[in-house]
Amino acid sequence: MKVATITKIFRFESAHHLPGHHGKCARPHGHSYRLEVTIRGPIKEAPGESDNGMVMDFGDLSQLVKNSVIEHLDHQDLNVVTGLHTTAENLAHWIWGELTTQGLSEALLYRIRLWETESSFVEITQQERN
Repeated sequence: MKVATITKIFRFESAHHLPGHHGKCARPHGHSYRLEVTIRGPIKEAPGESDNGMVMDFGDLSQLVKNSVIEHLDHQDLNVVTGLHTTAENLAHWIWGELTTQGLSEALLYRIRLWETESSFVEITQQERN
């Protein structure tokens, strides 16, 4: 069985703050987030099917991420939308949960990488979810 890892990249703009933080992130501010969603799984061998030779159609992955995550976070206050202490680490786990709740197989979801700035990101994989 052949396996592959595929990644789609998304961008969204959001505001947040970290109450109680000893630094400038305690104040409301915004980020231009970059989200990378990576799935890993078997390449389908289904001659005649639309997704033959794919782990998942990039378009299907894109639609799932947009519907379950991007539409909820883009141009929103993350503290209000998620109810979290909105560190990048907590947001990455929240995104993972949203994706799997909305139908992305936990077995396929391999990695979430969330860039908060151009030089700072958090990454979680299946290992961090166990």
